[in-house]
Order: sequence, then C-alpha cells, then structure tokens
Amino acid sequence: MDYFQLKKEVKKEISPKKFNHTLGVVEMAEELGRKYQIDIEKLKIAALLHDISKESSNNYLQEICENNFFHELSEEDIQQVEILHGYVGSFIAKEKYGIIDVDILNSIKYHTTGKKGLNLFGRIIYIADAIEKNRNYSEVLKIREIVKKDIDLGIIYEINYKIFYLVNKNHHIHDNTIQMKDWLIEMKGLKGDENEF
Repeated sequence: MDYFQLKKEVKKEISPKKFNHTLGVVEMAEELGRKYQIDIEKLKIAALLHDISKESSNNYLQEICENNFFHELSEEDIQQVEILHGYVGSFIAKEKYGIIDVDILNSIKYHTTGKKGLNLFGRIIYIADAIEKNRNYSEVLKIREIVKKDIDLGIIYEINYKIFYLVNKNHHIHDNTIQMKDWLIEMKGLKGDENEF
C-alpha cells in the first residue's frame, strides 16, 4: 500500500483532530528525514500509522498487549494505558496494513516511550511526534530549535521535560524512556545534567 492510499485509510480510522496531528508528524518526520538522509517514504508511512490505535478503548489496548506483548510489558505497564497505543499501533500496522518493515514497526511501537538503542529512524518518529507544528507546550519551541541542530540533544531535552511534567502530575515514567535518555547521554559523551529542569 502506497502512502497516498494509506493516508485515505488512516483518515477514515481516526478523528479529524488526531488526523491533523498525524499530518503534522508526517511533515516533521519528512523534514528530519531530509536533514538526516533517512528514507522519506518509509518515515511518512510510520508517521501516518503511529497513532492509529490512540483512540481505541482501554480494554482493547490492554487485551492486544496482554495477548501479543506480554514478554515486553509488565503488569504495571499494562495498567499504564497511555503507553500501550504504540504497541497496539505496531500490531495493527502489521496485521491490518501488511507492514513488515522492522524500522516502521519499531518506530510505531516505541514512539511514546522510546527505547535504549532505538535507531535514528525510530528516534525521528519519536521526536517528530513530540514537536510537530500543532504541539503547544511550554518548551516545544526550544526543543524544536535544539532538534534542528542535534536530534539527540533535542531528545534528551524533551525527555527531561517529559520527566518534569510526569513527576508533577504524579504519573508513571516508563523505564524505556529513562534508559533511552541515559544511553543518549552516554553516546554523546555528556555528563548527564545538561538541560535539566
């Protein structure tokens, strides 16, 4: 299925607001793909499908994850439904849309939590979701600015903001997110206290 056909399918599956966000992620992924010389068509497909299950019921998300991702997700994870749509999205991409490309599937799966060792393709989808043009939170302009210079520094800054936000809301921070931050800090040779809130 090519991008334009898939775009029509996705538009029927999600709300107008979510579709607008999705197109913003496509646009940002395309911009970053050009900068970092990553396959644009693949990125656009991953971006189109990244939130395909975001509006699914909690019960559906939990059921799919319990049946298909029990080896990756703990019981505590299963209760944190806001992180499950990435896993279910990768399941739908494969089962419904016939996507078998590992880069696309992994980028959808980990676009919310991130993951230690996530390749550049996956990191582009992760950060494109966080900084697309419709996003409007206190640090988004600064994160966009950093990402344009260095995607990994931008991701570290975004994760620091995410941790700050989630702690203040008394929400769970997934281990994958912390591990990705630590891995990127090590990979960049940083001390670890850069861009702290």
